[in-house]
Amino acid sequence: MTMFIERKQDLSVYYYIENLFTTYPDITVVDEFPTTTLTIPTVAVENGMYTVEWYELGNRRGIDLRTWFIDVYAKNKSQRDDYSYLIKNEVQDGIPVYDYDEGFPPDVSPTQIGAMEILELSVEPIPILAELVSTLYYRAQVRLIARYVEPLN
Repeated sequence: MTMFIERKQDLSVYYYIENLFTTYPDITVVDEFPTTTLTIPTVAVENGMYTVEWYELGNRRGIDLRTWFIDVYAKNKSQRDDYSYLIKNEVQDGIPVYDYDEGFPPDVSPTQIGAMEILELSVEPIPILAELVSTLYYRAQVRLIARYVEPLN
């Protein structure tokens, strides 16, 4: 069975973010909201709301809008801001989408089949209440809304 295009988009966003941090050996990148013991620093990539907007009368196919939340958990404010800004600056030009039916990195370099065009992008620091956590950390969330576009022929 071949993978749904939406799953290929999810994987492409995750691997794109993971690749951004390959030069930061102390950071952990995970493919969901951390549910176990939180290692600081961590970047968590979570797919969010999926909506379809109808834009053309008589056309039953709408525009699929995807949301991802990229949570940054850092040791201090500077680290939180640096990681958040890195993500924001890098994703602005879009995220390539690959055909993971061909295989996964690092064993296979799958073919690019399109891209996620970023339509909305925000960075929000999230306050952490020191009395509610055993180890103080700093957090931010990068939220992106994108639509899938196929390459022009």
